[in-house]
Amino acid sequence: MELAALRTGQILNQSNLARDASLSQPTLHRCLNLLQVTLLFELLPAFLKNRTRRLVKSPKAFWNDPELPIFLSGIFDDEALRGTRQIGDFFENLIFHHLRVLTDLMVPSARLYYWRTRTGKEVDFIVEHGRKLLAIETKFSSHVHLRDADNLYAFLDEYPEAVGGLILYNVNQIHRLGEKIFAAPWFMITG
Repeated sequence: MELAALRTGQILNQSNLARDASLSQPTLHRCLNLLQVTLLFELLPAFLKNRTRRLVKSPKAFWNDPELPIFLSGIFDDEALRGTRQIGDFFENLIFHHLRVLTDLMVPSARLYYWRTRTGKEVDFIVEHGRKLLAIETKFSSHVHLRDADNLYAFLDEYPEAVGGLILYNVNQIHRLGEKIFAAPWFMITG
């Protein structure tokens, strides 16, 4: 669990994780399945609009309790959390938790993915509700720049039918960054 916690919000390579844990790949797979069945851990699949053109096969690792990976990573106070290089990954996990709740409350339920190209362009979350798509980026920052929306623009170019893009970040204001792209406070999705 500790090794998986260190990979929170990242694409999970099960072979590397098995090697680091000194486990066989089938044993690690069973351990991850157990974490998923107990609803502690979730693997977020890649967005595959066209299934014959897979961008990335590997899922991203998230925890259903946003504080659990922080604790498992050996971070026990606010000062240590602010000083870690993983704070962005932990913030992304917090947003995942709230998006998972919101997508499950939609009728019918929406699906949640991430998107990544072979060249490394990545959007943290894609919400798919019927035929509607919303791309969401997370930034643990109090400033958003136009370049922060580059991956959202790439997604919107690839999928022009998407309703838009959203950057969730750490301030109290909403900013328009483009025709279909906005930056908004992260707590707007938490209720």
